[in-house]
Amino acid sequence: MSSMELIKKLRESTGSGIVDCKKALSENNNDVDAAVKWLREKGILKAQKKQDRETNEGVVSFYNNSSNTKFTVCKIKCETDFVAKNNDFLDFAQKLSKAIHEKEDINDHGTDQELDSLTINDKPLNDCLTDLISKIGENIQIVNYKKYSSETSIFITYLHNKYNSNCSKIGSVVEISTNNIDSALKLIDELKVIAMQISAMKPMGIDENSINSKIIKDEKDIILKQLDNVPDDKKDQIIQGKLNKFLKENTLLGQALITDPKKSVSSFLSEISKSNNISLNITSMDLYTI
Repeated sequence: MSSMELIKKLRESTGSGIVDCKKALSENNNDVDAAVKWLREKGILKAQKKQDRETNEGVVSFYNNSSNTKFTVCKIKCETDFVAKNNDFLDFAQKLSKAIHEKEDINDHGTDQELDSLTINDKPLNDCLTDLISKIGENIQIVNYKKYSSETSIFITYLHNKYNSNCSKIGSVVEISTNNIDSALKLIDELKVIAMQISAMKPMGIDENSINSKIIKDEKDIILKQLDNVPDDKKDQIIQGKLNKFLKENTLLGQALITDPKKSVSSFLSEISKSNNISLNITSMDLYTI
C-alpha cells in the first residue's frame, strides 16, 4: 500500500488531518493500527489541555421517535459559534441525542457523568468526544440531557433558526396529554405553534399554579410599593388587577397566541379540543437555550 493510501486509510478511520496522519505513520513505521493508537493518545492530551477553556456556545439537540410519544434532548457546548455550526460538531450532537434516546438502562435525565457506558456506532462516547476535540481544536462539553416518555401524551417540539434538522441554540418542548393519541398525532402541525410560543415568549409557567409562589409574592410587593398614594380600600382591587395582567403575560395558557393575538393559548387549545372531540391538556413544558 502506498504512503498516500495509508494516509487516506488513517484519515478515514480517525478523522485526523493530513499532517497529523503523516506524522503518526512516520512515528510508527507505517503501521496503521499503531498510528491510530498514537493519534488517540495525542488526542487525549489535546483534550485534557482544553478542559479549562470556557464553553459559551453550542447547541441543543432534539430526537423524537416516530410516534412523538418519546423524546430526548441533550445540550452540548463548545467555545465558538463557528464550531457550533461545524458539520462534524452537529453530526456528533445529532448522533448523541439519538444514542441517548435509544439507550434504556440510563436515568431519564442527568449530566455527562451518567453517560459513561454510552456508545455511538459501537465506539465509547469518551473516545468519540476526545477524537472530536482533537479534530476541531476546541473544548467540547456535554452539559446535560433529558428523556421524555408517556403513553398518554404527545411531545411537540420546536427549534428556532435550526443549524440542521435536529440542532439549534434555542429549542422548546411541550407535553400535551390526551384521551386519544391517534387523533392527537394528526394535530401536531396545528399544535406546533404552542411549542413556538414557548421559545418566542418564554413563559414562566403553564398557569398560575406552576409559577413559583415567591415570584408572585415579589410581584405583589412591587405593585404595593407603587400604590403609596392610593387609598387603602382600593389597593386590593388594583393589586389583583395588576397581578392578573402579570399572570396573563407570563403564563403559557394566559398569553396571547403569537399567530393570533386575539386568542389566548388556552382558548386556542380549547377550540382544537372541541372541534376534534378529544381532550388536550398541557402537562409540561421546557425551554432550552445556549
